[in-house]
Amino acid sequence: MALEPHNPAHELRKIAVFGNGLAGQMCVAKLVQDLPQNIEVVFVESPTPSGEDIFYGTVTSPSSYDFLLNIGITEPVLLPQTNTAFSLGTRYVNWGAERRNWTQSFHRPLPIFNGVPFHHYLTRLRNASPEMSDLDAHIISVQAANKGVFAHPPEGQKTPLADMEYGYQFMPSAWRDLLSETLKQTRVSRVSADVVSVERDGNQIKSVTLSDGKLITAEFFVDCLGPTSKLKHADAKYPSNRHLMAVSSVTPSTNLGDVCRSLTAKHYGWKSETPLQTGLHRLTIYEPDSEPAALADHAGFDGPPVKMPIGFVDTPWAGNCLTLGLGASALEPLTPAPMMLLQRDLDRLVELIPVSADMKVEAREYNRRFTDDYSHAALFHAAFFTSQPLEDSAYHQAAAAHPLPDKLLAKIEQFKTRGVMVQYDYEPFSQEDWTQLHIGMGRVPSRYDPLADRVSEGQLKNKLQQMSGAIDMVTSKMPPHHIYMSGLLRYLKEKHG
Repeated sequence: MALEPHNPAHELRKIAVFGNGLAGQMCVAKLVQDLPQNIEVVFVESPTPSGEDIFYGTVTSPSSYDFLLNIGITEPVLLPQTNTAFSLGTRYVNWGAERRNWTQSFHRPLPIFNGVPFHHYLTRLRNASPEMSDLDAHIISVQAANKGVFAHPPEGQKTPLADMEYGYQFMPSAWRDLLSETLKQTRVSRVSADVVSVERDGNQIKSVTLSDGKLITAEFFVDCLGPTSKLKHADAKYPSNRHLMAVSSVTPSTNLGDVCRSLTAKHYGWKSETPLQTGLHRLTIYEPDSEPAALADHAGFDGPPVKMPIGFVDTPWAGNCLTLGLGASALEPLTPAPMMLLQRDLDRLVELIPVSADMKVEAREYNRRFTDDYSHAALFHAAFFTSQPLEDSAYHQAAAAHPLPDKLLAKIEQFKTRGVMVQYDYEPFSQEDWTQLHIGMGRVPSRYDPLADRVSEGQLKNKLQQMSGAIDMVTSKMPPHHIYMSGLLRYLKEKHG
């Protein structure tokens, strides 16, 4: 088949990004970094952030390190200029009617012995030697989080610390402000104004009129203005009848706390506490009907409550406009999923950046992968609500109101009956994430892979003792989170000024 003739008139020459928060800043930073110089990037930023960024949460996954590095934000830039701290995961407290407690940590793949996944060996010892079947004892991230210690994992060294991964404890507003300052040094054209009206031709945006009278035209538009944006096309509507509310506050402190977020179940929803360099961040998520109890429990929040529809759109990219950020999807920040998925969306956008005015192929592929990502992340969230909910809790009852998806039922059934980890293509959460969640929720396999019996019980116990002993020795020598951070900041100041 002959190639279509090149038509310069159909080339992508200009992208207009509209935003009022973190998603817009991250999108522009990504585009400016990755796109060639001949593509103009215009950033139309609403003068007043909406406050909806609170739904990105306060914890990122380890993938944020590489993403930030890609857009030019290194730790020597990030840590001194924001209140960001290190994170080894989330500690869930009093979850569900069973009041379960566990630490959901970041960790590299668990070891496989003789072709058999690690958790099968723990299942084998659960009855004979229950003290040796504790998964947490063999995960250095959990042990470090429990002790409140931290150190950067070394590269190229065979030590338990090399298996530890970390994300960040952060405030979306601090990252937004840092990116805003960083963009001043780039080629992006910036406009501060609100959207007044949008001229369309079917699902194509022809132009956007701003509050300052300017008319914005482009071949491609990216809408990061949230669920109520005027740029949203007819297909970019939330198919959701559930809303959640959020309030937050920061209690100033000169002492950095744990290297792990704490999230406690409440009848109205949940409340998290996230240690930052400058204080303790509290975030309360609740069902709208439970607002009096939630606000009374939080006491002293910053700004008005924020309401957010929970779900994701079927078609974020239609015509020449991509809806990105909280306008396209919102999962409650129960896990690091909101930031993980935003980063995936931005990576996918750059990969599928349109090369002509006809964007049907790129849009179709983007929408397919977007739907898979959010559906699979929603499975992970739904797995938190498979046990008995808290009594008289509108939040927990609403979260568990819908039948469990078949994909989640398959995951749970296969793990409980045979210890098998069902994994779908390109899931955002790894097998280690699912293993910790299953066990944290009290789901344990009823049998293990018989191939695990090829290792004698004595050899197995010796191996596990060596692992847990090495982890305990390493974590006992690691510095507390606040001491490590203060030393690192002091070093960065001396080195970079």
